Amino acid sequence: MALIFFVMSAAFHYGNLKGVLAWLLPKSLRVNLVTYFVDLLFVTSFLSFLMAVLYQTIEGGLLGSYLAELPGAVVLVATIFFADMVGYFRHRLEHSRLLWSSHVLHHSDEDMTWMAIYRFHPINRMTTLVIDLGALLLVGFPAWAIAINYLVRHYYGAFIHTDLPWTYGWLGKVLVSPAMHRWHHVREGRGVGSNFATVFSVFDLLFKTYYVPGPCNVPLGVNGINQQSYFSQLFLPVTDSWRAITRGFKRLTKGVEEGGGKG
Repeated sequence: MALIFFVMSAAFHYGNLKGVLAWLLPKSLRVNLVTYFVDLLFVTSFLSFLMAVLYQTIEGGLLGSYLAELPGAVVLVATIFFADMVGYFRHRLEHSRLLWSSHVLHHSDEDMTWMAIYRFHPINRMTTLVIDLGALLLVGFPAWAIAINYLVRHYYGAFIHTDLPWTYGWLGKVLVSPAMHRWHHVREGRGVGSNFATVFSVFDLLFKTYYVPGPCNVPLGVNGINQQSYFSQLFLPVTDSWRAITRGFKRLTKGVEEGGGKG
């Protein structure tokens, strides 16, 4: 994958060596690599175990026998389309107060190259697996179609994170373009809260979250988050939860004191 995107970068920044190096060696590279190796060494084995549990727990699904009678190509397209719909709503949930603290790590990348596809918090990886795979198994999609779906969505997801200005023109109303997803990663402005799909932009159009005014050249990242600080982002779900608990406790004790005073 690195070789493919190197060729793409060299072609896009032809005659601009500085542009190629900036594209290949962004400031976020260190945290991206740390995230990748932490995931590889510690997270992947747990996710594999969790995947096996889901497969054993959910067998057949609701439409498994019906899907088995359909042509393979139809089943594969249906799997990818349904997975992207589930991913759309799961992604919107990640931007809610419930899961945002575990999704910040992915959005704090101010450069956003293809390596951002590996820049995910362990909790974010776990919730993605449980929601996406759980939904596919509940419907009854076969294992081979689910596996191919993951490959397609993973590599296409890496592609739309590349720093390319492509909007696809009219095709952008069907498929997610790199420019469309880049607008999703803007630090502030209209793009925030838009463009949640990975493959099919039709979901954003349908649910009125589509926003692609053109190529995206505005600052990326998250206000108040240092993209270079991996561990502060790793523990952000814990620190945010602790703050919420202490705030709730203070409100509770204040309410008790005020009630006692009135009594």
